[in-house]
Amino acid sequence: MKVIFHSPFVAADAGAASGASRMAMLLQRALALGGASVACPPLPLTREGNGDLEQQLRLKVRAEEAGRDLLAQIASGRVARPEVWFSYHAYYKSPDWIGPLVCETLGVPYVIAEGSHAPKRAQGPWRLGHEGSTRALGAARLLLAMTAFDRYCLEQIAPGRVHDLKPFIDANAWLQPLRADLFGGRLLSAGMMRDERKLESFRLACDVMRALPDAGFTLDIAGDGTYRAAVEALFLHDGLRERVRFHGALPPAELRDLMGRSDVFLWPGIGEAYGLTYLEAQASGLPVVACRNRGVGDVVLDGETGVLCAPGDVAGLASTVLALACDHQRWIRMAGRAQAFVQAERSLGSASKRLMDLMNAVVT
Repeated sequence: MKVIFHSPFVAADAGAASGASRMAMLLQRALALGGASVACPPLPLTREGNGDLEQQLRLKVRAEEAGRDLLAQIASGRVARPEVWFSYHAYYKSPDWIGPLVCETLGVPYVIAEGSHAPKRAQGPWRLGHEGSTRALGAARLLLAMTAFDRYCLEQIAPGRVHDLKPFIDANAWLQPLRADLFGGRLLSAGMMRDERKLESFRLACDVMRALPDAGFTLDIAGDGTYRAAVEALFLHDGLRERVRFHGALPPAELRDLMGRSDVFLWPGIGEAYGLTYLEAQASGLPVVACRNRGVGDVVLDGETGVLCAPGDVAGLASTVLALACDHQRWIRMAGRAQAFVQAERSLGSASKRLMDLMNAVVT
């Protein structure tokens, strides 16, 4: 199966801090593992996050020009004719203007993974992007929903064409021996420090640390970004700073090692689309303590691989950490279940099989 892969939102990068960049690369790997020949021609991104209508129009024109040029390359044989077009993360801030054009011209199936539909954007600063993403979603033969939230919205405009492909990782790259020692009170938070929503998660993690006993609990923080100074300022209070260590942005191997030395992954996850870091932590054998928010429930099994509390429930988050500290058998059981869950259900291999089954159904 010859596939052209396009990500209008972000460039694919296995080592990036951005989960979207990593997911784009994981999807390419899942396709290749399933036997597909994946081509990634250099195509422009269309992401516009400020609601600048003129910039959106410029990006649209540029993308359509690139689409026509790609069609010319396919016609001349310089680029192999695809049997299917695969786009990742097409929505109103990064509409896919190229996929529908190429698929309509060539008469090949169009697939979108992690597309989303937001009717409230039909008016306002992103109305052009909304128009483009709605048109693309309507043209797709297969829509792969990674969260229940996205699936619900997509089903409203594309009933019967939406199928689940839950977030996944290369589990083998994160698996490590389960901890054999006693609970040591070593908590870990990991997230990009790039916006107010991430800052809110760090603020909640800080409040949880204040609610826990001073003795016996420490917090390691991995991540960096424009809000780092604001994040660090949260932990400057007397008695707290000595229990918190900032590591900055870590490459995957170093983050994996840090997870292997931790006991619980504490990341509230306010506004998270889903969060690949939850799967990476669980694959490393860490139970998760987080908020029941957006797509977090799509990557954490509440009560089995972690515990999800109401958004903003500091008391609930803190009491959950304490309960795990006091119940060694539950902590060990949850760690093992977390690792088994990712390995069996959210691994690259299981995702590849699921993906190719769905792809073959629309290509044949």
